[in-house]
Amino acid sequence: MEREISTPIADETACRRYYKQNLKRFRSADLYEAAHILIAARPGDRAAYAAARTEAGAVTAALLNAPQRFAELASAHSACPSKAVGGNLGQLSPGDTAPEFDAALRAMAPGEITTEPVASRFGHHIIRLDRKIEGRQLSFEVVRERIADYLVDRTRHTAIAQFVARLTARAEITGVDLPTTADLRVS
Repeated sequence: MEREISTPIADETACRRYYKQNLKRFRSADLYEAAHILIAARPGDRAAYAAARTEAGAVTAALLNAPQRFAELASAHSACPSKAVGGNLGQLSPGDTAPEFDAALRAMAPGEITTEPVASRFGHHIIRLDRKIEGRQLSFEVVRERIADYLVDRTRHTAIAQFVARLTARAEITGVDLPTTADLRVS
């Protein structure tokens, strides 16, 4: 393979063109500082899930009247180990939590507490978003080497696939009866 396949080095122009065409790929992720209260229940246990929903609704109602009680209520009601620190989850990136939790974080403003519990496979969450740090566009200089490596790797994989396809097309196989498309049809 090494003798038959040569892979060109990605030049500055190709790297810049790829960067400009794929700007969304080169952003730092949004960061969220959040806390939650988890009323745990498995969705498969309908009675427990419904009871957890009711309890989460009651805790949410209590927070609407006294949001400063979040840490206290997390300590008293949450099934998450974070209850020991008032429900604080620290910094989160997209994908760190259940998809429903992520979606709720994206829709919230800093300082906000969910007005309805957020259902997930773990149970029902009451979420407080403390801070959101917007992701930033990474400069070309920061990602240039990563882009060059990617372009070289992609070109190499394509060249290998083409080389193997050429070898396969020229191959003559004898002594084995391979099924044809007609043999594979089911009547």
